[in-house]
Amino acid sequence: MTEPLPDAVEPEEVQPPPRIGFTVVSTALVLGAYLVLQVTATVVLVAVLDLDPTERMGDLIALGVLLSAIPCTFLLLLILDRGGRARGMDPRTWLALLPVRSSTVLGWAIFAFVLLQLADLVTVELGRSPIPPVMETIIETTRYTTLLWFALVIAAPVFEEALFRGFLYEGLRRTKLGAGGTIVVTTMLWTLLHAAQYEPFFLALIALIGLLLGIARERTGSLYVPLAIHGLNNLLSTLQIMEERDALVNALF
Repeated sequence: MTEPLPDAVEPEEVQPPPRIGFTVVSTALVLGAYLVLQVTATVVLVAVLDLDPTERMGDLIALGVLLSAIPCTFLLLLILDRGGRARGMDPRTWLALLPVRSSTVLGWAIFAFVLLQLADLVTVELGRSPIPPVMETIIETTRYTTLLWFALVIAAPVFEEALFRGFLYEGLRRTKLGAGGTIVVTTMLWTLLHAAQYEPFFLALIALIGLLLGIARERTGSLYVPLAIHGLNNLLSTLQIMEERDALVNALF
């Protein structure tokens, strides 16, 4: 029986190149499809279901997110499965769909919860409501409450995290940008995606949340952690708005 050489070592795992061209073009394609589907869905819903953009804005947002985020999440998976595999890109690795301990997820969630509460306290101290005006309008103008919850807490976070902290993040961090530059770039792009909805103050808060999501992605190596934080943030925001609306209704009636 042949004995292995005493100084033999395991071969190092060869990391695939960043595929930066494929990454950037695919990201632009998915984002473009997302925006086009949102606009198209809104126009069709107004025309077909006769949803008034002022009185039913919340429903239009909910349906628009569902009809764009879900198809574009599958589009991203399709791009990775077809074009990505052909370029040596493992979809699970590129999306960081790697297992992580439940205690790690819980720890990051608690940490994020504390930071979010501190952000709300600072916002109140500055004389502002912690709830963005656009979110108040969305909640007040929806009848499809369940769809809105699903869109805000599940569909939107899954799509945005898969694209920004998954696919795009993995491609950029393999370049000279490194982890730090990638966190900044993905945070800026993610914040710009929300620019039409929020005023500068809340965009700054969104950017800070984006930095937290990027750091969580880098430190844990898994998409599941930033996804959990993103969903938690949206859940807390929606609950906060619901509680304020219920309190107002009870006070009036």
